[in-house]
Amino acid sequence: MKHGLVLTPPDPVTLGKWSNLAEETGFDAIWVTDSQSLYREVFASVGVCLSSTRRISCGPCVINPITRHPAVAASAIATLSEMHGERAILGLGSGDSAVLNLGMKPARVEQVRSYLIALRSLLEEGHAEYEGRTCILNWFKRCVPLYLAAEGPRMLRLAGKLADGVIIGSGLIPEIVHDSRALIEEGARTAGRRIEDIDLWWMAKVSVHQEGERARREIRAGIAGSAHHVFNFTLEGKHVPPRIARPIQELRRRYVFNEHAMAEKETNAALVDELGLRDFLLDRFAIAGTPEECRARLNALEEMGIEKIRLTAHVPDRPAFMRLWSEEVMDS
Repeated sequence: MKHGLVLTPPDPVTLGKWSNLAEETGFDAIWVTDSQSLYREVFASVGVCLSSTRRISCGPCVINPITRHPAVAASAIATLSEMHGERAILGLGSGDSAVLNLGMKPARVEQVRSYLIALRSLLEEGHAEYEGRTCILNWFKRCVPLYLAAEGPRMLRLAGKLADGVIIGSGLIPEIVHDSRALIEEGARTAGRRIEDIDLWWMAKVSVHQEGERARREIRAGIAGSAHHVFNFTLEGKHVPPRIARPIQELRRRYVFNEHAMAEKETNAALVDELGLRDFLLDRFAIAGTPEECRARLNALEEMGIEKIRLTAHVPDRPAFMRLWSEEVMDS
């Protein structure tokens, strides 16, 4: 199983040290979160990650159609690709805290489709039609791997049809893994593609500690963020039990955008416990507990056919997490 690591960018010096440690401890990719109101600029931060590593892939995860014109995003990733070659990758999605903290709404599926098509055309052809206008990128023509973050049925089909890779956030329980893969494959077939040719990464919120309950407690803000995003727009087709629907809707209503996925903040984390959602969200979105418990969960995921896992560790000490995960979970 390959392990990719999500980093919310701290100051550049610290980010460089984290990136170097991620490579040294055996991670296969670094994904940098894009949320301009909460974290530092994503493309500059990805540049730091690429410059601090030699082997692994690095890229934004994920940009969105609302806050950046595709020509601006294409120029940014093209620059990183020119500097670092095929290690530069790009993830895109509908938008979450980056959009919500501007008082705007996430992109709809059709907007994401148009954005993805425009990005690819700009990077590979040097021009694109986007929202009724022609835009150009006249200094770069090269393939850059484009990954689409997808949770709902329509986005999963779209990813199978158009993306080079999929960052699958729908969940980690057997029926959801099966259905998500089937939807991606359905989309792929409509474009004459095979699912085997698409790079699949499965999202997981993770926390590991010798005290299992501490790990599960530390991850509550992360799983609250997963629930807020994955259950956006509609619950239809998203495997939400009826008894869970109202608490999920209440969490989304009360979610604090400017504390999105911040382990040191308590507001969103407390909602998970108050609304009785902890067990459901841990089971669906997380790998959390002692090293032994995390290894057992990874083994179960491998048996489901999951080969690549994208780990988001919203925990207070990222270097300690990397070392413990590498030594007692990943390599065991």
